[in-house]
Amino acid sequence: KVHQHLVTDDLSTKQMILMDFIHKNKSVTIGQIAHYLNITSSAVGQLVSKLEDQRYVIRQINPKNRREIFVHLDIAGIQYFEREEEIKRYIIAKYYSKLERSELVQLKEIIQKLNNIVLKEGMVEEI
Repeated sequence: KVHQHLVTDDLSTKQMILMDFIHKNKSVTIGQIAHYLNITSSAVGQLVSKLEDQRYVIRQINPKNRREIFVHLDIAGIQYFEREEEIKRYIIAKYYSKLERSELVQLKEIIQKLNNIVLKEGMVEEI
């Protein structure tokens, strides 16, 4: 709830997942995004167009292969992740800092175990 309250961007879940994928990989193609999100390239094009209009992402044609389009973060996208980092630091300072070190280690182990269970079930890609 704290995170949602602090985030001011009005992005859909798919848009946030797409932006996170770009952020983690720096430069991705439309095809890579389509594969990752398990949607068509034209659906990716629509998502990217909306984000591009708001300057979250920018497209660039690959000079070595003009049929391939790279997608990178644009100004608003970079600022989005800077704010996300500030929000994470705020939440850590306000809540996690009140836990003992041993509790933090235990929390991390539980989250990793839960992540592995979800991955084995094949419900989502690695977080």
